[in-house]
Amino acid sequence: MPLVPMGPMLKTAQLGRYGVAAFNMIDYNSARSIVEGAADLDAPIIVQVSVKTVKHWGYKPIANWVRMLAEDVAVPVALHLDHCSDVEVIKRCIDAGWTAVMFDGSSLPFEENVAKSRVVYELTQAAGIGLEAEIGAIGGVEDDKFVAEDAAILANFDECIAFCREMPKLAVFAPAIGTAHGFYKGEPKIAYELLERITAQVDIPIALHGGTGLTEQQFHRCIAGGCAKVNISTMHKHRFIEGFVKLRQEKPKLEEPLPFITSQYEAMKGDVLDMIRTFGSAGKAGVTAQGAAA
Repeated sequence: MPLVPMGPMLKTAQLGRYGVAAFNMIDYNSARSIVEGAADLDAPIIVQVSVKTVKHWGYKPIANWVRMLAEDVAVPVALHLDHCSDVEVIKRCIDAGWTAVMFDGSSLPFEENVAKSRVVYELTQAAGIGLEAEIGAIGGVEDDKFVAEDAAILANFDECIAFCREMPKLAVFAPAIGTAHGFYKGEPKIAYELLERITAQVDIPIALHGGTGLTEQQFHRCIAGGCAKVNISTMHKHRFIEGFVKLRQEKPKLEEPLPFITSQYEAMKGDVLDMIRTFGSAGKAGVTAQGAAA
């Protein structure tokens, strides 16, 4: 199946009260584990790419990898650029064939965030692809961005409403609701009431950042509250490393590289399967494909 837009996929998921997993890929093997894991469970999927990863592998190679993987499966796959504040990077991703991008202006004053997000919004609308935008400071580490968890700032409700009115066709909106990137040092304090207030007024799917480390109950409550896109990055990176290290410890004299690549693939794919089942998107590929085509 060709790569699909992210917006209709997520709107269908929000209405159906399930979450679409958005995994940050690392390399071709990682992208393969994400797409093939989704295919095994007949689930829609989002392959996300950090700016650092894009700059490492290149725009066209990544787009070609994910496009070829998507064409070999019968489930909807979207290719999304994660947290990015560089408009030139966004433009190059659009030109290379990404079906969604995220402009992260959350560190900017509200009016400046709106203005710069609007510029990218117009670019994505003209290109026919989806945009994700963010308000508030989500704690933790993402790419080269660090926000201490005690310095994280919940999104302001009134600003969320005003922001979304400026860009009513956002593919997904990411308000800070108390989750954090990376592994949690304590119990995450998720502002469920804020999430529910926002989704009661905003007709746009919500992105849940900082999915690594949340409990199944927390995932379910956020998804029920309107979160249709659920990000997993840190755990996938750890599975990538653990898959290699585990085999190295078991077979220290093994010199053939392919078994290590297979071990990484299996570790990452196992995580993909677990999350898809948890988010309730298994078996939803057909439903989501119809929504994406609408």
